[in-house]
Amino acid sequence: MDQDPSREPLADGPHVRPAGAAFQDRIAAAFGITPEAREAIVRGMLDRSARGAAGYWLQLLLAMGIASLGLVLGSGAVVIGAMLISPLMGPIVELGMGLAIGSPFLALRSFTRVAFSIVTVVTGAALLTLMLPFHEVTAEIAARTSPTALDLLIAIFCAIAAAYTTVRPGSDTTSTAAGTAIGIALVPPLCVVGYGIGTRVKSIASGAALLFTANLCAILLFAILCFLLLGYGAVSTAELEHAELAKQRPGAIRRVARVLQVFFELRHGWIFRVMMPLALLGTVYFPLREALARVSWEVRVRGAIQRMLDALPQSTVRSSLTVDHGTVAVRLVTLGRADEAERIEQDLRDKIAAVAGMTPKVDVIAVLDASALEEVAASVRATSAPIDVARKEPELGLLRQELAASLAGAWPNAAGPLVAWRLRFPENDPVVVEVVHVGPALGDPAADLLGRALSRELGAEVAVQDRAISPEPIIAEPAGGWPWLQGAGPALAWVDDVEALHGCVEVPADPGEKPRQDVEDIQAVRAALRALPALRTERVHVREGARWRAVVSTAPCAPPEPAPGDAGAPEDAGAR
Repeated sequence: MDQDPSREPLADGPHVRPAGAAFQDRIAAAFGITPEAREAIVRGMLDRSARGAAGYWLQLLLAMGIASLGLVLGSGAVVIGAMLISPLMGPIVELGMGLAIGSPFLALRSFTRVAFSIVTVVTGAALLTLMLPFHEVTAEIAARTSPTALDLLIAIFCAIAAAYTTVRPGSDTTSTAAGTAIGIALVPPLCVVGYGIGTRVKSIASGAALLFTANLCAILLFAILCFLLLGYGAVSTAELEHAELAKQRPGAIRRVARVLQVFFELRHGWIFRVMMPLALLGTVYFPLREALARVSWEVRVRGAIQRMLDALPQSTVRSSLTVDHGTVAVRLVTLGRADEAERIEQDLRDKIAAVAGMTPKVDVIAVLDASALEEVAASVRATSAPIDVARKEPELGLLRQELAASLAGAWPNAAGPLVAWRLRFPENDPVVVEVVHVGPALGDPAADLLGRALSRELGAEVAVQDRAISPEPIIAEPAGGWPWLQGAGPALAWVDDVEALHGCVEVPADPGEKPRQDVEDIQAVRAALRALPALRTERVHVREGARWRAVVSTAPCAPPEPAPGDAGAPEDAGAR
């Protein structure tokens, strides 16, 4: 059998250097790597004591736990910490070295450790996922389920950096090693595989497994190429391998190592060793390339649709846009007539189909505005056939009924009775529902929760704007009429605006013998009160009392208790 001429013995003696060895020595010398340093690194990998195994597995389990929790919590900083702790890069690089120098013992030992590490991390992450009280796909998890060819390119650069830190150990490569650990991200994808298994979501597990496989193959292939370029293939390890194999008990490891040695020692054995990771890399490249093409399509289509939506009239409000996995869905709300909404819908459908190359789902909902209602009323007056109005009015009524039902179901009782609500359509913002109620203010957290509940019910983004009316009476002494009017005026304005509200007002009685200035102030306040628009409604009742008092409620005002002998006195005592 022909032996590989590139294998040189470590013992002294004349030998023929293989072709290209001088070029490899010059490359190695450029990075400060001497033949003695190459031999020392290889000897260190082969002679690694089993006593370090406990520390390796401890670090791996810690990295698994930290990465799994960081992924579930969506914390990038925690995930980065797990990357720095993970020792999985070591045996993968050693596997690359074993394939580069043709060492069956080093390759077999490193492959076994890598395989057991993969099983340990995936199993541990799956068990940890099963123990979690919730299972939410965070951004950190989703980012590792859709790898592309760009992730493969990142893995290639990190593989070269890993090889460099291996052949140049020392303080000058510490930062490079840390950056490589963060960039290559070996343990987090395995934890996502375990998460997918624990939650029984095949797409998550398969996507993360593809990312890890791409990283593993890139590290192996380019680590082998770097080690061969730097002349590590010329280092002979026969004597040290024989000594290590002699320490092993007779069994599968020795038998497999001897079988591998037959292939590794062929004249062109290095081609066989390089082709193994290259074949795996070629296998994962095609789905990664398809994923990159899909992401490019999504970015291009989303940008084109965004430009189309920006060109629409200002009366059109975008509710949602989804571009994902070959599907496009657009949902819009527009202020205007139904025929105008149909025209916009058809126009968008044709333009998006031309850009995306597929039929999109486009829904444009028309909400009648003031001008559209006026056109409907004019058409009713101009013709005796009200069929057009009959078709349009149910659409608006159905929308109001749906929103009213959603509000009734989601309204918190602690906020008091809901007396009115209005719809507003701000430009480039979500639809706003303005709620008017008699009771304490909702506050930002409650308003946000109510908006989310309405959004789920209506299928569109909705924001809630709170308009709280205090049920507490506004009271002031006779001398404090003007400050009282400043607080009572806005409260009474709601009675003029909302038919379900009533205003009950008391004004001081005839000043009598009070100072002239007080008399004039009371009369001026009463005159200003009569000038308020709310006083023109029949739902505001004014009567005389001992002081200034105003209260707004959903119940009509209670009749005054007549004084003895005054049963026939009028209620409003000239205050209106």
